[in-house]
Amino acid sequence: MTHAPLDPTDVLRSPEVRAALAAWLPRQRWFAAAGGRLPRPAVVRTHTFHRAGGTAGVIALVRDEATAGRAGGDYQVPLGVGPADAAPPGAAVIARPGGTAVWDALADASLVGVLIAHVAAGHERDGLRFRAEPPGFRPPRPAAPVRPPGAEQTNTSVVVDERYILKVFRRVLPGPNPDLVLHRMLRDAGSPHVTPLLGAVESEGPDGPGGAPATLATVQTYLPRAADGWELALAGAGAGAGAGAGAGAGAGAGAGAGAGDFTAEARRLGEAVAAVHRDLAAAGGVTPLGAADYAALAASFLRRLDAALAAAPRLARHAPGLRAAFAAVADLDPAAGRTAHLVHGDLHLGQTLRTADGWLLIDFEGEPLAASHGESGAAHSPLRDVAGMLRSFDYAAHHGLTGAAADTPAGPRRRAAALRWAERSADAFWRGYARAAGREPAEDAALLRAYELDKAVYEVLYETRYRPAWAWIPLQFLRRALPARVSTARRRNSGSRRSR
Repeated sequence: MTHAPLDPTDVLRSPEVRAALAAWLPRQRWFAAAGGRLPRPAVVRTHTFHRAGGTAGVIALVRDEATAGRAGGDYQVPLGVGPADAAPPGAAVIARPGGTAVWDALADASLVGVLIAHVAAGHERDGLRFRAEPPGFRPPRPAAPVRPPGAEQTNTSVVVDERYILKVFRRVLPGPNPDLVLHRMLRDAGSPHVTPLLGAVESEGPDGPGGAPATLATVQTYLPRAADGWELALAGAGAGAGAGAGAGAGAGAGAGAGAGDFTAEARRLGEAVAAVHRDLAAAGGVTPLGAADYAALAASFLRRLDAALAAAPRLARHAPGLRAAFAAVADLDPAAGRTAHLVHGDLHLGQTLRTADGWLLIDFEGEPLAASHGESGAAHSPLRDVAGMLRSFDYAAHHGLTGAAADTPAGPRRRAAALRWAERSADAFWRGYARAAGREPAEDAALLRAYELDKAVYEVLYETRYRPAWAWIPLQFLRRALPARVSTARRRNSGSRRSR
């Protein structure tokens, strides 16, 4: 007697799978409570995009229920469900309820290939809308090899057949993802600074049928010869720091230039970012920044600081200087001609690629900790992106100076050389950007400083949650950028003057 195969939805909602997800989720880089804090997951929706015999491919919406002191959220988890021996080699098996197996579908070449083939064909399956962008594309060959791109990510991308890259957005938020919206805008504008967009996967919104479609994934052209901007900068910073360390304690400000010099590339990158900003401003419109906008921006900086202080106590020593700098934004001159428009929202070296033709920007979805697409996809001053890049040069310069390497006799010289490399590269980027944007850097120095400080606050919060060993980098920047703690009387008498 034969039995009908189990419904994959029943399998995924079983107590065994829920318990397995509670153990598996905290080990994933993209999970907001990564680091060992156990979630309370429940599979609240499933979309079956493939069935073959007793095996199914399912996109599961997993809700991590909020608990005291920890926010929850909805996560997308593509899964394979089938017989106990059906998981392909190399795919992580998450659970084995009864006589079945549940595994990570993004390591399953067959299931990933089906997803992309659906996009190429424009199919609709079980509440999923697969959309190909014009002029369309050919699907990959069956079971074409898949691999991770090698970079650390908040979302999950896989390279398929060395021709496509499928990016899965792990946090599921209502409405279209800014990454999809802005890529379409820049594609239509003819921008040479983005990778070709091939298609997308959307579903009904997290609030149920009839809600705003949520972007689940995009498919783009994979560029195998493109160099990762972060890796290029790390190589340059390492060479520059090494040269500077060998130059001796009396080395001047130019030490480390040459082998590790990144200034020409940084300048060209600044010009590319300015070009992307021009296209986004033309496509999405421009809003002049007035007194009310500066007041709202200052309040936003202060709210973000308060939220970060609650989760990252090491920021407390810098709070007085940060509050003064952020409050001063409310007093900026509304006649300075600054504007707001759509921007990248989370720009750093890891969001760039260098090809033979120039620099590309990728991953326009905004900050990973944004609470909504509206928050990350709203109009902002373009200085927000500039500040992100300036902070990224500081990260690249100091990335290799952790642990024992920084405590050797050459440590102080290496740190000094790293700082010189970061300052030269950041200055070249800023000058390239300002020239291409048609603004004098001095006109925006005060607002740019506030954005840099805000970005560093965000970085401390992010690193505290995800990569505690890296938190010293933004904390060190704050120590350099802000005055040392002073007495209450001195802060009362001179704090406002210092911050202006």
